[in-house]
Amino acid sequence: MDNKILDGLIDNSRSAMYAAIEVHNKPIFPYRYEVCSILVINSWELILKAYIQINHPEIKIIDKDGLSKPFDDCIDFVLSKIGPDFRTTYENLKHLYEYRCRIIHYYEARIDIILFSLLSKNAVLFYEFLLKHFKIDISEDTNLHLMPIGFRRPVSPIDFISNTSEVAKTSEHVQAFIKSMVDSIHSMDKEGIEDSFLLTYKMSVLNENRIKNADIVAAITKNSSDATISVDNVLGKIELTDDEGVKKVKVEEESLYEKLYTETYNDVIKKCRVMFSDFSKNAKFNKIMKGLKGNPNFHKYRFLDVKRQSGGTKDYYTINVYDELSKHFKAQ
Repeated sequence: MDNKILDGLIDNSRSAMYAAIEVHNKPIFPYRYEVCSILVINSWELILKAYIQINHPEIKIIDKDGLSKPFDDCIDFVLSKIGPDFRTTYENLKHLYEYRCRIIHYYEARIDIILFSLLSKNAVLFYEFLLKHFKIDISEDTNLHLMPIGFRRPVSPIDFISNTSEVAKTSEHVQAFIKSMVDSIHSMDKEGIEDSFLLTYKMSVLNENRIKNADIVAAITKNSSDATISVDNVLGKIELTDDEGVKKVKVEEESLYEKLYTETYNDVIKKCRVMFSDFSKNAKFNKIMKGLKGNPNFHKYRFLDVKRQSGGTKDYYTINVYDELSKHFKAQ
């Protein structure tokens, strides 16, 4: 393929994604999510075709009749080549594409919260796809943000867990749309894929009496059969330490890296590029990361031979690492 055509695919893909974010962040824009979903799908169709042409030039993206390869064929093909690493992106795009193709069914339905979650995650997935497969870091040449300033929060975690959620009032078509996403989540879970194709929230439930400055206050019943959230055990505030004299809590090795030390070194770098406007993988960053090693609240080595604690090691970090790095870099 002509390099000019390939460059055009990439440039137009980026432009379509920028336009989607800008449209979403406009304070007053009727038909917001319908327009955003069209732009996002267009953006991905172009970048997936660029990926196919670079990595699989034997595949024709233009048929003899002059029509280009359909979007759903593109994502199916890329999934077959990249595999599980593309699965989260595939599921996100599949549901956005379904929405885009059936907009008429969802008009006036109260699912903005779901579309916001899909599109917010999609923007991050697009950034990661460009960085990994095209070595293009769009965070360096754009100042776009995902969460606009407004007179109310675009979404709150409580909307997902409340029994009075607006989603419960939607039409039959929307309920089927939501069910398809739930089915995808279960399918990915069975395959051991933990990343979500939706924007997600991590919640900590604490027994706190001073709630004056709380962002969200939720009442939780003790009856787990009736509760949207039930509390089975409360540890209270914990701090990791090597002190032999403190109270001991047994934590399985696998659980440590599934629930606590969840971030690899590369994960930290990727997220920092999104979180901080002045981030750079330089001597300053390396010095900070070196200072966190050995502190169990931030870092832990994982041995290849877990039982003998020997062999090669890999660095893992807790999410506390981002709080520490925020002291040294400016937030987006």
